[in-house]
Amino acid sequence: MNICGVELTTRGILEDGHVVRLDLVDDKGMAISLRLPFEQAQAVAMTLPSLLTRALKSLTGSPNARYVFPLDRWFVELSGQGDGLLLTMATADGFQVSFGLPAEACRGLGLTLAGGPARLAEGAADDELVSGSVGLN
Repeated sequence: MNICGVELTTRGILEDGHVVRLDLVDDKGMAISLRLPFEQAQAVAMTLPSLLTRALKSLTGSPNARYVFPLDRWFVELSGQGDGLLLTMATADGFQVSFGLPAEACRGLGLTLAGGPARLAEGAADDELVSGSVGLN
């Protein structure tokens, strides 16, 4: 069955957070309710940003296109284990995402940001991204 959604109407959680519900209207005007177990909703959330970027690259024909979320506010707090930070970034329309940053990543990100736009412009001039990665043990 293919469903062509034309409008997201409401959303919510069910079963004490074990299920995520998305209510849609399809292209025939029918109300559709999609219910996903938490793990499947998590997989969708992890997949959508890269799919949006791929779609934008295809729409624009630009290999450098990225789907960008406009940052409205951010929060930094100590992680529960105290060995890193939690960085939450949010848009004005309510979207937010949190990242767990190990201490090593905090140091690298801090050094990059401390360099300011000039450091980023150097990387852009060399056609490279200023980036870092965190190895998982």
